[in-house]
Amino acid sequence: MTFAPMAWFRSLHAKLFTVTALVTSLLTIAVAYSITRNSRRELENYTRNLAFETSSVVETEILQRWDKDFHDFKDKRKIEELLEGLAGPDRSIFRIDVFKREEGDTVSLVTSSGDDDAVEWGKEIGSYMRGKPQAEMVNLNTGTRAWKFYLPIRNPVKGRPPLGLIRTYCDLEHWETVWEHNLKNTYVRLPLVLLGEFILLWVILATVVTEPIRSITDAMSRLQAGDPSARTDVRSTDELGIIADRFNQMAAQLERAGQEREALIEEIRGFNATLQFRIEEALSALQAKNRELEQLMEGNALLREELGQQERLAIAGQLTAAFAHEVGTPLNLVNSHLQLLEAQPGLDEKTNERVAVIRAQIERVGDIVRRMMSVTRRPRLHTEAVPFGPLLADLQRLWNPTLAAHNVTFETEAPEGCVLSVDRRQMEQLFLNLVNNAVDAMPEGGRLALAVKADPEGPRWLISLSDTGTGIPEELLAKVFKPMFTTKPEGKGTGLGLAICREIVRAHGGEITLESREGEGTTIRFPLPAMA
Repeated sequence: MTFAPMAWFRSLHAKLFTVTALVTSLLTIAVAYSITRNSRRELENYTRNLAFETSSVVETEILQRWDKDFHDFKDKRKIEELLEGLAGPDRSIFRIDVFKREEGDTVSLVTSSGDDDAVEWGKEIGSYMRGKPQAEMVNLNTGTRAWKFYLPIRNPVKGRPPLGLIRTYCDLEHWETVWEHNLKNTYVRLPLVLLGEFILLWVILATVVTEPIRSITDAMSRLQAGDPSARTDVRSTDELGIIADRFNQMAAQLERAGQEREALIEEIRGFNATLQFRIEEALSALQAKNRELEQLMEGNALLREELGQQERLAIAGQLTAAFAHEVGTPLNLVNSHLQLLEAQPGLDEKTNERVAVIRAQIERVGDIVRRMMSVTRRPRLHTEAVPFGPLLADLQRLWNPTLAAHNVTFETEAPEGCVLSVDRRQMEQLFLNLVNNAVDAMPEGGRLALAVKADPEGPRWLISLSDTGTGIPEELLAKVFKPMFTTKPEGKGTGLGLAICREIVRAHGGEITLESREGEGTTIRFPLPAMA
């Protein structure tokens, strides 16, 4: 394989190599620079700490032997011996000067580790006794740099001014020589490191990128030329391996697609042959659904008519009860006066006959009222085992058209083994009343949810029905179960629906409750007996 420079410069290998080599070079140079810079900073910090520690050693020795040897710095020879053991011309700490405090901030030289006559100092040196230890970098006559460190000598008596001052010189010449040697080695080795990185990067990119891409493009060219068996032999697990695997899968799918094309055409022809038959079946099923819908609508109409009769019967019961009360009271009064009249002595026969006629008519009116009450009174319960699922299915067939017409969705959550011990007819009336009320409360559509769960305290099922309607104002919640009271507009309700529902639930041994917030919806809860 020949190497074409211009083609290589346009390749992905060249771009990746150039960018990666540039980034690697910059990172390597930056790391080398950071290491040398940090080593120089660490060198300066080390020498500064060395000057501080040496000064601290001198201060500690002076304070520990103050009362015995160094009181008022009188024994100069012992101080010189201490300093000579810590500093010298051939050491990093090449000189230590010790000053004592005179008046105020004035100091005088006690001794030095070197020649006392060569020590330079002035009045300004006394200012270093105030505050914390201080260090400054100075240039020596030899052309090198050194730390000049000032450490006040603490007074053993608290609150008293310092005893004096220690000045320590730490030469950086030896350490800078070591640092410059390391820097030269870094400059010599850095090009070799970069060259090794470039060679390794070239080999890695050629192996990982260039060869897999060439293998994939060759297989693509063969597939484009019409060879359905073209495959690539790249087996890596990286992104190029994934691309190669997807290409092999695509080539295999194209080969299978060519083989399946004829079979698909034949299948389409067979589908066209049966399409008309299926359309006719669908039309027949649609017609059957329409007939079933008509039957459901007829059943819904019958149930609505029965519900209207029940409501009218309830109204008649309320009116009869009111009539019996209003008529019975004066009749009882008249009957009492008749009894008083009959008890009076000396009535003639004509008057007795008339009193007897009046009594007979009063008894006749009482019989009429009792017959009216018996006609409008709710019939006795006929309880039986009623599976809730089939009951709900029958009711849904009745109210589904109404729900669809009002854009109301209905959700149900009930266990499969729910069996009620109730009067089925009264259950139909109960749930129809409640659902119709909920639909009327959602004129713009909404959601209606029916939930059933077992009562942990007894053999009952707890029923809840929630809507997202307009809700009921708080001040009207106490009145909704009263007969002849309604929150609907005039002509929309009789005010007996919830009253009848309450009577049905009470007849089955439960109590109905209602929770509502205006604008948020209403939830009705009640228990029903379970079949053992």
